[in-house]
Amino acid sequence: MGIPTSVLRRAREEAGLKQNDVALRLGVSGSVISRLEKADVTTDDVMAHRYLEALGTSIGSEIAAFYSRDWRLSDRPSFFHPDREALWSGEQALQRLEDFATSEDYDPLLDVPITKIKSGLETAIAFVGRLDHSMAWIGSVGVGKTTALSLLTNLVVEGKGGIRQPVFPATGGRTTISEVVVRAAPAYGIAVEPMSEDAVRLLVADLVNGLAKNEGGVSTELERAIRNMADLRRSRDEKRGNVDPIRDLLDQKKNAVDDVIEEVIVRMNLNDRTETQLILSESTENGLRWLSENITTINYGQHQRFSLPERVTVFVPPSFLRKMRYDVTIVDTKGIHGTTLRQDLRAHLDDARTLSILCCMFNEAPGAEALKMLGELKSLGSDALDRQRIVILVLPRGDEAMKIIDESGEQPETAEDGYAIRALQVADTFRKEGLPDVPVVFFNAMTDMPSVVWDQLGGRIGVLRQRQLDRLSRFVDVSADLVTNADAAKIQQARVALAEEVVRMCEAYGRLQPLVRPAHQTLLDEIGKGHASSIAASVNRRGEWSNFSVMHIIGLGVRVDANFRTHEVFTKIDGRLEGLSQKFSSLPEAVTILESLREDLEEWRQEFLLQAVTIGRVAFKPYLDSASDLWKGLAAYWGQGSGYRSKVLADISRWFEETEEVGEARRRVETRLREAWRGLVINRLKAATEVETTEATN
Repeated sequence: MGIPTSVLRRAREEAGLKQNDVALRLGVSGSVISRLEKADVTTDDVMAHRYLEALGTSIGSEIAAFYSRDWRLSDRPSFFHPDREALWSGEQALQRLEDFATSEDYDPLLDVPITKIKSGLETAIAFVGRLDHSMAWIGSVGVGKTTALSLLTNLVVEGKGGIRQPVFPATGGRTTISEVVVRAAPAYGIAVEPMSEDAVRLLVADLVNGLAKNEGGVSTELERAIRNMADLRRSRDEKRGNVDPIRDLLDQKKNAVDDVIEEVIVRMNLNDRTETQLILSESTENGLRWLSENITTINYGQHQRFSLPERVTVFVPPSFLRKMRYDVTIVDTKGIHGTTLRQDLRAHLDDARTLSILCCMFNEAPGAEALKMLGELKSLGSDALDRQRIVILVLPRGDEAMKIIDESGEQPETAEDGYAIRALQVADTFRKEGLPDVPVVFFNAMTDMPSVVWDQLGGRIGVLRQRQLDRLSRFVDVSADLVTNADAAKIQQARVALAEEVVRMCEAYGRLQPLVRPAHQTLLDEIGKGHASSIAASVNRRGEWSNFSVMHIIGLGVRVDANFRTHEVFTKIDGRLEGLSQKFSSLPEAVTILESLREDLEEWRQEFLLQAVTIGRVAFKPYLDSASDLWKGLAAYWGQGSGYRSKVLADISRWFEETEEVGEARRRVETRLREAWRGLVINRLKAATEVETTEATN
């Protein structure tokens, strides 16, 4: 087959040659090479081989050899894929199994083992073959994550005095109003997903009501943007002191809050703020500065054509991003201000291809929010810790690392020694909290080399991938053993023994354990610890507030209970499967079937727990949506002075415990959880190990 032009171009660049150099060696014009490399296609074999020979490097021969391989059962990766040889081993294993299945030596009793091994190979190949991953930066407001990610990704511009500053607005916290996503692209660009007009109106209502009642309204960053959009910025007057034009409007309209809300909305000119994207050519000079200026004005509500953003996606030419082996998307999440049980954070933490970077200050490491999230991962039964998708990024400032003391009371001689002392203290904290070790990386924006820390984070993605690489290697090895040394009769005996053991397990564990923890307990816990303004904003939206979603938290409460009810059962099933693996340790094929089943069981566990969230959210939502008296009563507490959270907590607790209709929601949860347990776990376990009667008697 042909060779992609992108591979030829990269091979030339790595050889240190220009297009004209290659053209001269081939006896063609430079425009021919230019057109060839620009075409997003594969080059015919003759031209590709001539091109590679003209490079005069060993890599040219390696590329030619790689693309001459007979690759037919899985997608061929690029030559520059870091795991191309592992993927080739997987392709060869698939071909080996296909050839064996059609040979005269094949025994139909091997159908199931071969299917299991092929499925394992294909799953691992699919994961390893993709190079796209995300890095989700998570941390509390003001911790410095935006500055850190900007420096580490090389997204910086020259500021005053020649000092490098982030492309993104980052001024010590309470700056960014939405999630920001950074992707590599052929041009500079900004894509904005705007808030709906209804969402903007609710935010304005929160702001105005907060001012009218002298209570918290919206976050500092949102208030800044709204005031800029409406041209209602506060100022300082020599006679009056601090002047707030919104408070002036409230005075003029005699505290007619609805009228003031409408006035602010009109001033925001939303009808003209309909733009959603900006694009700039890659070749434009000072493209990063153009990005910085436009992102800042959009974020601050100063761009006349953009409304408040829900999410901002920034596109940057790859040459301006710090290099990594993988195609990484950077996600700067909204700073944590209140609950950590946000839906956007959970999506990143649960994603199999995302490395979640929990950021904290040096003197607070590992940080209250990070500890809370790690504890939540454990109680929710998440596999993020086991599969090493979490890393703690500690952000020292100034000489903080030099001021720490070790167990003997001595201060470190170097910053690296200080990092080591803090890392030990963090590990002790994890141990005391009953948490597994989590990798800790340090980055001082003023003194540490960004490239070194960036490589460390890239290494963590490598660790995340290694599990699938190990799995691929294991299936490759067993496929070779199956073809050359398979003992069909003994493998069948092992399958029968496994099926019989699974029948016994399903009888023992088929019934879901009783309720352990009420679904609404998680909500009560979050209200007890949450910020009053976030709770009030959620109340005003009948529980549907992105920073404090009652429906989502209720769903997570069901998941916590589901995890408590099944954790021990999953452990017992896994232990019994491990026992069978030891019993049949002399049969690699049988061991592979069992190990594959154990891995499947963990996948089913995650599916079951994720389904529990949906079950809880769907079951309780209709009743919460129609609880008008509840929401009206909760809203009335806002602005009445201290004790707001306590009043909300008491009313919600009473509503869940005393409202008859809620009992129906609980019954629905119980019914659907039982169905999910049978359908997603027990029935799958049976189906995966079932041996047909004709098979068993052969």
